[in-house]
Amino acid sequence: MGLTLLSYERMTESGEPDEQILPTLPTTRERLVEGARMCVRDRGLAGATSREITRVAGANLAAITYHFGSKDALVAAALFDELERRVGPALRALGRPGAPTERMLSAIQELAAEFERSRDDALVLLEVLLLATRDGRYRAEALRVYQALHDQLAALLGELQGDGAIPSWVTPAAMASLILAVANGIVLQTQLDPGGADHTAMAAQFAGLLLEAAQR
Repeated sequence: MGLTLLSYERMTESGEPDEQILPTLPTTRERLVEGARMCVRDRGLAGATSREITRVAGANLAAITYHFGSKDALVAAALFDELERRVGPALRALGRPGAPTERMLSAIQELAAEFERSRDDALVLLEVLLLATRDGRYRAEALRVYQALHDQLAALLGELQGDGAIPSWVTPAAMASLILAVANGIVLQTQLDPGGADHTAMAAQFAGLLLEAAQR
């Protein structure tokens, strides 16, 4: 078994990654995930073929089956890794100790910073959302990631409401869902109109509307 695995790994490592497309990563699995993410970003789901992914990753076609079972499973792994990477900083910000308003602002700043770091990958986020709506096999995974963010947002909104920072008519669970919908809409808007309003400005406008409502 050990000899077979060693021979397989040598076979999958035989191709050299395209240094102009894919950074050098330590394992074939990591290169496949990154290659799939980049193919989806540059060519969409339809263009993320097995041959194109393995070309970018510098791997053998058999590596996809070995590590993931199928190309669809590889693409799903790449997309959901992207989703978790996007929301991770905001989740950590929401979970830190401190005043609710400070945590909310910190989460917004983290999301904005992550957007800036990965502006070119925004289409990957949109693709993962489309994949989850079209295929029930992936919906549960997308909901798992989003539910964690939703629940923390709802809890924080409840604290803000208790402090009088947001109005009493706000339903925390529904508002948390609205905030997530607005965040996704901002990503889409910036892709449709790159020269339009900045994503941080749009987020600030929405937060201002919510907080201003408490003063009325």
